[in-house]
Amino acid sequence: MRLTAIILMILLTAQLKAQHYTRDAGTRIGAYPALCYRQYSNENTYSEVMASMKRNAFRVTYLKEFTRTTFSEWSPNLLFVYGFGAHSGFNRIDHYKFMGRTYYYDHYRYSPVLGIDGYLGLEYHFPHLPVIGGIDTKPFFEYSVNQFFSIHMWDISAIFKIKF
Repeated sequence: MRLTAIILMILLTAQLKAQHYTRDAGTRIGAYPALCYRQYSNENTYSEVMASMKRNAFRVTYLKEFTRTTFSEWSPNLLFVYGFGAHSGFNRIDHYKFMGRTYYYDHYRYSPVLGIDGYLGLEYHFPHLPVIGGIDTKPFFEYSVNQFFSIHMWDISAIFKIKF
């Protein structure tokens, strides 16, 4: 049984190598964990959508991303990715701050959120597998009702994606 599974995986890997990938999906693991879906516009341009949850908050982010080969003397499969985009979502809050004072609600409320995002990352595209691994940062600032304006510079994550 194990031998059959190993042979099947080797045959499937050989088949996957010949495919031309147009999208990938995966996850970001870090400060703001997210599920990701990316569509390739061409070889060096992507459109990516992320859905993230953390600390009573939900965000949907759209990013336009561009790639450049880095460290090609080491590996042509290591890519520098950069881009920009926007997000929207909501926070579940029981207080807000205004002019240095904190005001509390009787119960939780939902507060809408709008923001602008940047994106920088290093990705390694494994040559014989449909797998991408890497690290990225997605600094953003946002406007919300409970916290008028906030900046988040350290949204750093590890990324794992599968091409299909």
